Amino acid sequence: MALDSVPIPEPVSGEVRIRVESVGIDGGAEALIYDWHESKRHYADQLPQLFGHEFAGVIDATGPNVDGFDVGTRVAVEPILGCGHCRLCRSGSFGICPDRRIVGLHPDLDGAFAEYAVVPQETLYPIGSLSADEGVFLELLGLAVHGIERSQFTAGDSVAISGPGSVGIGALVAAVAGGASSVTVIGTADDREDRLPLARELGATQTVTNENAEAKLEAGVDVFIEASGHPDAVSLASSVTRRDGELVQIGIFHGSETVPVDLTRLVRRGVSITTVYGRRDSSWRRATAIAENTDLSPALGPSFPIAEYERAFDATRQREGIKIMLHP
Repeated sequence: MALDSVPIPEPVSGEVRIRVESVGIDGGAEALIYDWHESKRHYADQLPQLFGHEFAGVIDATGPNVDGFDVGTRVAVEPILGCGHCRLCRSGSFGICPDRRIVGLHPDLDGAFAEYAVVPQETLYPIGSLSADEGVFLELLGLAVHGIERSQFTAGDSVAISGPGSVGIGALVAAVAGGASSVTVIGTADDREDRLPLARELGATQTVTNENAEAKLEAGVDVFIEASGHPDAVSLASSVTRRDGELVQIGIFHGSETVPVDLTRLVRRGVSITTVYGRRDSSWRRATAIAENTDLSPALGPSFPIAEYERAFDATRQREGIKIMLHP
């Protein structure tokens, strides 16, 4: 990646221009692109491209036919754009529209690794008094909330979460807000000194490493939320999810190999599998309400000026903090 100067974009009909205040680095998207991971090399024919899909800021200008949004309104952005007319989009599941495009990842939709970004008005969610960094985290929290929405989770259920990254921490916040009786966050040995203590700070009942997770969760949990994208976590889930429980799969597997799953064990134990991708409108509303009543600061940062993007990507690679952000 490189810094460059480009013209300030102008919104057309139905669009707004946002002065970007904060933009996140997604460990499963921009960070892999920066490191040129094999799973992202399909971008080769589309470069140069302006990335950045998790962002928040202030409306700076509006195009014609924009209703309900004024200059000066602080907003976060839903980066997934559905086609708007298929059965999935009409039912609110635009995140899995077969023709979806993602702002900041699709070559025709410039992202927010910039001072300004132009987006359709339907992608906007006002954030009120929340900080821009909190607005960025709403995208991750909304994903986790959508997982809770799609699952059979009810207040009083026990929950285990694998992967104390930004999605896993979002799932922790959502489960605590939803009234889970207990939440166990599972990490690796590398998480002992930073991410697991942070998870306890945000409400985890207990934290364990993957080496002793099966013994610690011998009694089983009602809902296992897999947010790490690691094949071993799926195997663990099949062992510690109680009979008639549920595995909620949010993590994305970026390797080239197929992930083995012991389906026979899951079937014989009556464990349901629910997959989750993207958000719904209700996910944003609920995530915003949770954020307004939760101290998310332990999960936010470190942040860097956009000119120091190399330091920010290095911090992502070194697993510093939870949600690393750039401030244009």
